[in-house]
Amino acid sequence: MIRLFTALCKSVLEKLSDEAIFQEATDGYSYHKAQCPACGTVGKLSPYGDYSRNLVSHDGEESIESSISPRRFECGSCGRTHALLPDILVPHSQYSLRFMLTALVAYFDRSKTIVALCAQFGIAVSTLYAWKHRLLEHKELLLGMVYSHNKPAHAFLRGLLASIHISEQLSYFFNRYAFSFLQNRPQPATRSRSP
Repeated sequence: MIRLFTALCKSVLEKLSDEAIFQEATDGYSYHKAQCPACGTVGKLSPYGDYSRNLVSHDGEESIESSISPRRFECGSCGRTHALLPDILVPHSQYSLRFMLTALVAYFDRSKTIVALCAQFGIAVSTLYAWKHRLLEHKELLLGMVYSHNKPAHAFLRGLLASIHISEQLSYFFNRYAFSFLQNRPQPATRSRSP
């Protein structure tokens, strides 16, 4: 996958929808100069079509479902294909990163019951708790164990959402840990023996 880390910093400054942020980030992508994430070759990516994907965002009042079409590129050197995903998207999740962070801020605000909060965002309680667990784990990775322990999750989220450097922080996280912030890390496959 090709990750773009510029979209969210624009969303902090401009009030754009998640769909508009996605479109603006991918429309301006210059694949001619890009590096293949697999082999590192520069200038060998070429368009390889797109695919349809659901995007769930939140406008402050309600959840909004839309369909987006991430572009794919093929490397002329190694033959691998890569989807172009701006930082507003969490790989392997239909929920936008901003949706997830907004729901988590509301959770840590403690102004509503868990059931009412989940109804407002249209998510299951188990989904909210999975995001909370992931957030606390990834906060520790991003800040370091000692500093993370001293910074409450609510303050961390508020600072992250208000920062004009959010894309730089997300890029650092991705480059350091090889997965995206709030992305569910894939578990290694286990094999079972046949009797």
